[in-house]
Amino acid sequence: MPSHSRSRSRSEPKVPPRADDPATSTAAVDTAGQGPDHPVPVAAAPAAPRVRRPAAARRIRLASDLSGTFEIRDRLRRLADRVGKGAGNAQRAEFIEAAINDCLDEARSASAADHWLACEAATWALAWMARARRAGGSAGGLLERLVGEARAAQPVLAASDTLPARFVVTLARLFRDIEACRRLEPAATTAVVGEIERLTSTRGVVNVAGSNAMVDRVSRWTTIREVAAITGDPAWGEATERRWREAATNAIRLLGDDGRRLTAGGLMPVRFTEPLLDAVAALGGRRKRAAEAVRRSRSAGGKPRRFIRRDLHDAAAAVAIMRAGWDRGDLRVLVDYRQAVPHLEIAAGDRMLVDGPWQWSVSDGALGLEAEGPWTASCWESDRQATFLEITAPLPGGRQFERQVLLLRREKVVLLADAVTTPAAADPQTSPRPTAAVNGRHGGDDGPAPLRCRSVVRLAPGLEAEPAEETREALVFDTRMRLLAVPLALPEWRVGRGGSLEHGPDGLALAQESAGRRLYAPLWLDCDAGRIGKPLTWRQLTVADTRINLPPHQAAGFRVQAGQEQWLLYRSLDTPRNRTLLGCNVSCEFLIGRIRPRGSVKRTLEIQ
Repeated sequence: MPSHSRSRSRSEPKVPPRADDPATSTAAVDTAGQGPDHPVPVAAAPAAPRVRRPAAARRIRLASDLSGTFEIRDRLRRLADRVGKGAGNAQRAEFIEAAINDCLDEARSASAADHWLACEAATWALAWMARARRAGGSAGGLLERLVGEARAAQPVLAASDTLPARFVVTLARLFRDIEACRRLEPAATTAVVGEIERLTSTRGVVNVAGSNAMVDRVSRWTTIREVAAITGDPAWGEATERRWREAATNAIRLLGDDGRRLTAGGLMPVRFTEPLLDAVAALGGRRKRAAEAVRRSRSAGGKPRRFIRRDLHDAAAAVAIMRAGWDRGDLRVLVDYRQAVPHLEIAAGDRMLVDGPWQWSVSDGALGLEAEGPWTASCWESDRQATFLEITAPLPGGRQFERQVLLLRREKVVLLADAVTTPAAADPQTSPRPTAAVNGRHGGDDGPAPLRCRSVVRLAPGLEAEPAEETREALVFDTRMRLLAVPLALPEWRVGRGGSLEHGPDGLALAQESAGRRLYAPLWLDCDAGRIGKPLTWRQLTVADTRINLPPHQAAGFRVQAGQEQWLLYRSLDTPRNRTLLGCNVSCEFLIGRIRPRGSVKRTLEIQ
């Protein structure tokens, strides 16, 4: 090789300044009496960080692991191998530069995510060659090409799409001694900070649909934060840092076994969330212990340890996250009620069970009833035994539609219940004393039109539901049993009318009707595979008030038994009073409890 080529291989690549670029031009500024004869002093360029070969190879492998295309993944892995072996001579340097060029060529036809991953990997490889003085004759052209890609990303960042932000920040930081690269960073950091401020509530709830999208977005911010931290100053200020901390903490609550991200198709590899887990663990305290517990998927054992709260409800963001614990296989529930149709997710360990819109419809005879306002949270309770959320939407005629989500932590049970209620002032059937049932109907009902309610729970892809032959429960399974769905307000045996539980294209559909102006439709989801297959029975109980049996549209009670375990459920649909069912006195609006072997009730949760 000629001597001048060897000399260029030991120099750092430079991007030639453009004559029309004021940031790279050396022309003087003619302001305030200063002309070409009096140039403005130019500050010395900051020193670029030193990039070591193992770190560059590791970063390239991380980018290859995140790629969703085989061609890009294969190119990046080969580039990482070449960088890992080093460039001890001019021929190896040329091979690495050729591999960088091939990666950028392959990225032209790739998806947007893979395109920016390839550019980021090429940046790490070129930065190592430049700082280690291994750059060959084509290094300058490769850097110009990367700068061109970063400039092409500016309109994307201006449109509030932060997908290329990590590549742009990486290029700006690793080559910050070059003005053309350094000037690229503000657009990327501004876009990321703006996105965090726009999408994240003060309590850290990310305003995107679904837990997978939430974790993915927080992971993106975390990797940008990590790149900025190892190459220089922080990526954002303290206010944005506080929001990121809350968002990262919430993301931990949504992770599955082994700290992995859960999608409809199963668990993603841990490499997708490893930077997030490392960043949260670095915060220390309860966050660190929670991140470690999620990553190893088991509690520490022995002495109890304090973690972050399992549950979170952000009424302003209209999102609730429920988590049974930090052990393997624990249940996780996400309720997003920002839209007219809430989004519901139920996951157990490494499997998504319910994922999608929680559809509903209410009709009074032939008249369909639509919500007249947004959902509001009317109750939120969380303790060591259970977590309870109730949301309410107004219906025409003074009625309201209520949805309840109850998570029983140790029992691995989720209760989904819909209720149509009428405030006392708007209900002509309401009287100060209880009204007895007449032939199963309300004595004062002035019309035959029934009140109907239908809700659909969308099962995750890959799950099948099979109804029992003679009874109304349904089994949900894939390669093994996953959950048992029980419609508590419907008769156990397939006799009579009044409703149904069916599996259709949209999921499990529970339909129920009532002869009164109120209705309560609970769906009991038993997610403990160990109880599925054991003797099962349930009954709707008689609720008495001052020795008068109440109709179901005033108060409803249920007993459900699976194996040797029994539960009692009560819901008042009018003004709560002192009432009795199964020998248990209640004066609250909602009660869930365990029935002991001798018949007494251990109250798990009461809502006044």
